[in-house]
Amino acid sequence: MSFYRKNPLFAIAMTLCAVLALGELALIYERYAASRSAAKRLAQRRADLESMTVLMPPPTREVATAIETDLAKAQKALAAMQGELKGRGPVGERIRTAKAPAARTDAYFDLATFVEKSRAAATQQEIEIRPEAARFGFAAFANEGPMPDHIEAVFRQRQIAQYLVDALIEARPRAIFSVKREATLGKADREARAAAIANGEPPPQVHGEEGPDYFAIDPRVTARVPGFIDTVPFRFVFTGQTAALRSFLNRLASFELPVLVREVEVEQATAEESASAPVVEETATPATEASVAASVLLTTDAPAPRPVAPKAVRTPRAPTTLPIVAKTLSKFTVTVEFVELVPPAEAPAPADAAPPAPAT
Repeated sequence: MSFYRKNPLFAIAMTLCAVLALGELALIYERYAASRSAAKRLAQRRADLESMTVLMPPPTREVATAIETDLAKAQKALAAMQGELKGRGPVGERIRTAKAPAARTDAYFDLATFVEKSRAAATQQEIEIRPEAARFGFAAFANEGPMPDHIEAVFRQRQIAQYLVDALIEARPRAIFSVKREATLGKADREARAAAIANGEPPPQVHGEEGPDYFAIDPRVTARVPGFIDTVPFRFVFTGQTAALRSFLNRLASFELPVLVREVEVEQATAEESASAPVVEETATPATEASVAASVLLTTDAPAPRPVAPKAVRTPRAPTTLPIVAKTLSKFTVTVEFVELVPPAEAPAPADAAPPAPAT
């Protein structure tokens, strides 16, 4: 001890050497641990590389370029299909840009205008509208508009129904018997149905699904895929010749709107379904009756005049020609679906994500 006191510089030098030795040992251990970790990572990478060598095709740069090209083509095709599902031409543009009514009163008058215009178009084409189809699927709103939670959904159904009814009227069937649609869902109904589908349970029945306006499409034929594709189904029942059905389907095949035909049922129309509404014939007017009144001939040499009995006046009719084979009417039941993509749900933000910086 006295030696270190007599030689303080030597003691300091020895202390520094000890500290440096300890530091070198710590550095050597750290380098040794890092080298072992690197060796483990290298072994894992080699194992991954060996496992990837058995893949078909091998992950080369050429294969990666081909995959990128295929991905670009798939994304382009997806964009084209999404554009097709939004409709084309003025019909699709009108539906995309239309704004739903804000109040129940506005929604009521929107539906009333649609019904009146459709009736006028059917009358012009000499198409009979049976009482069940008098409101074209919207009889529930004959006196009042839909509830506020249903206005947007009913308005969208009305837009699609207008296109379909116009297409059917242009096909000129003999009579339209019914137009039915799927019942609209409010926010609570949509949440309950989504929860039931997510749990694998049958969706609950919505109030109002059973009625003259509504029908439930068969789950085996629908194009609906929960979370990906949603549809708005309609069902039309009408009578006419086969040409009316063909014209109606050809109009839908033009794909002005993304409407898919799901079912077509054909059966021979009964006598009651083939019969038209009775037509009231006009009676003879007073002017016509006066023209057929008794006439009197007056002469100076003749005896007292005698009334001449009136003769029946017959209106000439065009000759009717009966066909050798009479054309029979058919009854058609056509079920269609308007298809639209469900927008993807937004991914939830991570809990530890920093809040956005305030705007300056």
